[in-house]
Amino acid sequence: MNDLLNEYPPILNINEVAEILGVAPNTIRKLIKNDSIPAVKVGKRYKITKTKLLNYLGEYNEAQEPLTRKS
Repeated sequence: MNDLLNEYPPILNINEVAEILGVAPNTIRKLIKNDSIPAVKVGKRYKITKTKLLNYLGEYNEAQEPLTRKS
């Protein structure tokens, strides 16, 4: 994922985040609205830092892990 993010600027717009995650821009807007992905509104546009996006992805992956693990 970090290699993919290297192609993008440090501050992303909704379309770039949607492209990275492979979802529609409206999905990103919903995630921002429900505070899943932290964003800052600059004028009429939302901006998301790569750091915040990586934090979101880390939290998402942790939530998806099974409750029990095989030893």
